[in-house]
Amino acid sequence: MPASSISSASVALTALMKLKGVGRRAALRLVYGPIPDSDAKEIIADRAMRAKLPEIDLFNAWDRAEVELENTKASGVTFYSFHDEGYPERLRNIPDPPAVLYVKGDVSGLHAAKCLAVVGTREPTSYGEAVARKSAATAAEAGFTIISGLAHGCDTLGHEGCLDAHGVGVAVMAHGLDKVYPAANRGLAARLLENGGCLVSEYPLGVTPMRTAFAERDRIQSGLSDAVLVVETDVKGGTMHTVRFSREQRRLLACIDHPAKWKQEEKTKGNQMMIAERWARGISDGPALTQFLMDVAKMKPSTEPSPTKPENDDPQTSMAF
Repeated sequence: MPASSISSASVALTALMKLKGVGRRAALRLVYGPIPDSDAKEIIADRAMRAKLPEIDLFNAWDRAEVELENTKASGVTFYSFHDEGYPERLRNIPDPPAVLYVKGDVSGLHAAKCLAVVGTREPTSYGEAVARKSAATAAEAGFTIISGLAHGCDTLGHEGCLDAHGVGVAVMAHGLDKVYPAANRGLAARLLENGGCLVSEYPLGVTPMRTAFAERDRIQSGLSDAVLVVETDVKGGTMHTVRFSREQRRLLACIDHPAKWKQEEKTKGNQMMIAERWARGISDGPALTQFLMDVAKMKPSTEPSPTKPENDDPQTSMAF
């Protein structure tokens, strides 16, 4: 596959991020718009020199980037630089967008009219397990693409619920798309692909899971969504990264408001805190979820701030999804 079939912006960003000390933000500062294919390398080399980056290192990285992207395309993985047509519009509007996004599967879910992230702890209560699956199914039945991270626990159950309702699911990965982690969810990933969904990542093929990458991918989960539904989390759980990103990105935020018998569980303390601090709308039953989904559908994609007033303040209301 000739390099000319790959956008110059993709090559330039990929090459720059191979240089020591250059991350996605710095790369996007140097590649701040589409660049002509004919002299792209020279243009970026000039900008790199002004940024005191070594020209020879850039040229070497450029050649490696071209080969890497050609191999990526040959493997069936699509990719979009921030400046390419096809890059998800929702991600363009977040404070820290991926410079290049890799996609395996049908890309249409990334551009769906309605997208909901369903997230939560890897070790939910039995109540959380049931609610995660049912909530995602309800949203999928309402026409939402379901976004999650394919992790154990709430993510897995959210993807399962999406498939139960024959919905489209997007799994955001913290590594290259040549593998699936955790390995136990390889079958689930395959089913998402078979049902019109996709796997996405900002990491090239061959990149293995790193601890920091799991927190970084959380901003993509919320960024691809119009709203985020937290099933269960403790106060300091990893899910709180997604909560923080959703607030920075001005996504609507809701969380399950558990019945009284579950409020002593540590995995519900984060939910209680978000409701008490008015960060999120409390979802206590099926009708409350349906109303939330209707409210999300009414807004323009990803332009409204999170609501500050919980919809349902009755802690004794039992979940009836």
